[in-house]
Amino acid sequence: MNNFKVEKKGPFRIIGFKTVLTGGTSIHSPHFSSQKTTFFKSAIDNGQMAALRPLAEGPYGYAVVAKEGETVCYYPGVQSSQALPASAEEVWFPESEYLILSGSGGLSRLAFDKLEDQAFGTILTDTFEWEYSGTPVAEVLLNGNPVDAEVEVWVPVQKRNNR
Repeated sequence: MNNFKVEKKGPFRIIGFKTVLTGGTSIHSPHFSSQKTTFFKSAIDNGQMAALRPLAEGPYGYAVVAKEGETVCYYPGVQSSQALPASAEEVWFPESEYLILSGSGGLSRLAFDKLEDQAFGTILTDTFEWEYSGTPVAEVLLNGNPVDAEVEVWVPVQKRNNR
């Protein structure tokens, strides 16, 4: 598994539309997958994603998974510093080190799920020098094709205290 690296990223902002995910309280749960797919499809079908596209400051599509207290929320959207459109919300990502996992082929949701399983189930264990920092996780669609996707997952990390 040589599909990951740790890299520093500057601060950035994602604007998108929010839904609450149910069935889990951690940032990553298998219960979230179908909920993310359903909400993302509805945001496309009702024109919300098309309304965000002109505000995008890059070619990538984004989705965010963020904890708000004990609630986990999901925001499909775009990276932008433009004014927030009606009914959209913003998620700020701090300057941080990020565990960046890359994958390609197949449906984007399956690729994102596989990379998040790898991050939280295989890599970010007690033996890895980095740990999840608790801030939002970004799912990034690099090629704009959710059927034959090229994706990355950006998990914010910090050095473990005992390293």
